[in-house]
Amino acid sequence: MNCLDCNGPAVAICTHCGAGTCRDHTIVTIDHLTRTVPLNRQIQVEPAARRIRCHACETAVNVARQTHAP
Repeated sequence: MNCLDCNGPAVAICTHCGAGTCRDHTIVTIDHLTRTVPLNRQIQVEPAARRIRCHACETAVNVARQTHAP
């Protein structure tokens, strides 16, 4: 599989769009998972998980967050 952006060898797959990404186009972020405990409380699960996105999806998600910020 090759990177969708540069056609180099892919080292990961974007969890958002499924595109292959090379080292230069892979963005790894932390994904804080939660679980529900009694009384419907959400608590954070440790350790945090990884989220892998391509450069295009990470840019789109960041723009969406900025436009919906209070």
